[in-house]
Amino acid sequence: MEQKKILLGSAIIAWSGLVIAAYFVVHKPFALQVVDHLTGLAWTLVVTCLLLFNALAIGLATIKRLMPDAAEDTLSLVLAGGIGLGELGLLGFALAAMGASKFWMLLTAQILILGWSLWKGRGQKTVSLIRRSIAEINSSRLFIPPWIIWAALLALILTFLMTLLPPADAFDALLYHLTIPELWLRDGGLKAYNFPHYWFPGLVEGVYFWGLGLKSEIVPQQIHFAWGLYAAILIWGWTRRLWGDLTAWWALILMVSMPSFLRLATWAYTDLALAFFGAAMLYTLSQGRVQADTRWWNLSAISAGMAMGVKYTSFVMPLTAIILICVWKIHNRRDLYVEVIKFASLSAAVGAIWYLRNWIWMGNPIYPFLFGGRYWDQFRSAWFATPGTGAGWDLKALILLPFTITLGYQDINAIDADIGPLLLVALPLAFWVIAIKRHVENSRRTALSAIGLFSFISAAFWVYGYIVTKDLWQTRLLLPAIVPFVIPASVGLTALSALDRKRLRLFFIVSGLAAISIYANLFNLALSVIARNPLSIAAGIVTSQSYLERYQSGYAYALQMVSQTPSNSRIYSLFEPRSYGMSRTIQPDPILDNFSHDVYLYKESENIVHTWRSQGYTYILLNVRAAPIILDNPGDRAVFDGTIDLLKQISTSPDGNYELLEIPAR
Repeated sequence: MEQKKILLGSAIIAWSGLVIAAYFVVHKPFALQVVDHLTGLAWTLVVTCLLLFNALAIGLATIKRLMPDAAEDTLSLVLAGGIGLGELGLLGFALAAMGASKFWMLLTAQILILGWSLWKGRGQKTVSLIRRSIAEINSSRLFIPPWIIWAALLALILTFLMTLLPPADAFDALLYHLTIPELWLRDGGLKAYNFPHYWFPGLVEGVYFWGLGLKSEIVPQQIHFAWGLYAAILIWGWTRRLWGDLTAWWALILMVSMPSFLRLATWAYTDLALAFFGAAMLYTLSQGRVQADTRWWNLSAISAGMAMGVKYTSFVMPLTAIILICVWKIHNRRDLYVEVIKFASLSAAVGAIWYLRNWIWMGNPIYPFLFGGRYWDQFRSAWFATPGTGAGWDLKALILLPFTITLGYQDINAIDADIGPLLLVALPLAFWVIAIKRHVENSRRTALSAIGLFSFISAAFWVYGYIVTKDLWQTRLLLPAIVPFVIPASVGLTALSALDRKRLRLFFIVSGLAAISIYANLFNLALSVIARNPLSIAAGIVTSQSYLERYQSGYAYALQMVSQTPSNSRIYSLFEPRSYGMSRTIQPDPILDNFSHDVYLYKESENIVHTWRSQGYTYILLNVRAAPIILDNPGDRAVFDGTIDLLKQISTSPDGNYELLEIPAR
């Protein structure tokens, strides 16, 4: 009897399995059709979480070593997260320079870091600190108007969803932020490229190296998003500690009000990393001053050094820090010299690797600026600087500059110039808060002094760039100054409640206008999410290729044309600076001077083609639409037409914007 029951049960199971299997063979689940894309999405999220968790563990270990008695709170968490990512960037570059760029090497390194953190108990402490930070934020929101909470939550969700899109709109990512780590991986080390952006400080690219090396081009975008999130929480926590919950959430909402901040957070750029390091430097400087504990200044020096590894323009950060230390220690000369030397030495040691690399490879630590170097000459220096193209000393233009950057109509790239209207609304109030800082308590006064000085110096250098060259008309370059400046702006806005009267509730009116502005921009972001549908791309319902063809059709065609050339081809690009994703050896045109520089060097069409051939180039990738814009000199245009006539046309993109031409053997 028992055997019959077993046989009957087995038959029922077999029959059930057969029917269900037959059904799904005919009616294939859609999930099975996109299983590889779903697996890729899962892997991306795993890699992002692994990198962020390891960065937190490393950063917390660094803070604990420098300050064993430091409080374990939300501010420590975000400081550790941002600094830990910087440390991963340094490690990533070191591995790239040594040629350790294989997938299994990078994965093993991350697993070893994870194992170390778990063995040392860092992992458990990290998880515990994350939970406490979430609880702290949750408790704080109970005292805040719901519209602010919903705006912050919507911004967080919508921005994260946009990180799932392929890197199509992020021009500088395709130019160099992703191209550089892609080259490190492909080359298995460093090469002396004729590509100035390759030699810019590469700390952030060192972190992106991990994402690309672990087979996900989405991870870099999520890493940049994390730096932006850390910066926002750092500003929130710092403001909350000094001015309370309401002012802290207003500081956060002012950052949410900047569409460019949210948009940049979805791209593999460097701006939000730099903004984080600037805010971290100011916060730790202020803490050291208020607590009379200069160990905080070691963390500040590390932040400044990491900022020096992000962009050359970050020199204003250690400059500001040294000025503040001098002012705070002016009455004690011995301490002044010791602290300045210690700060300068530590920040220089953290940032030195990029400048030593450039000195060794290119003969100029800040290549290609000031001292020239390999591949550089007087022509390229003048071309890159474009002197005399700025606004000049136009007093009216300078006075109206706050309106100009708010409207964004003069920026060379309007897509990332939108900082929203609320910062301009709060600007007079922020100036007022800084002006009366002498009447507030010491901790607040110290913070406002540090923020005010840094914002002034940063803005002054940016305005000078606006005056002398149009190439620096980029509002996003002000973000490192704007991010901490939202603190006095939020203090000024919340102070409006003191002016409320029964007949005029001024703070309520301003809050209502701010809410309308913020939700209007969030609605635009939501429409963009709906239109681009990042989840459909992440799930493989829409392919990355079709997405690229829709939103960057010209570049998509350029990639296709390049991929059709022989695998050993060497391609010379004219008027196309981007080269990310091109699987051939290519000389991009990063500052759009390839042809004009060749004319300067070789004069005639025949000499130019002969030089290309002798240098081993076999094809020319031409951006047809950009050529007449760049070549505004009739003489260069004539030489260009003659040069093109000497080449053989291979293919043209359907829109006519790109051509692939072959350089004849003779």
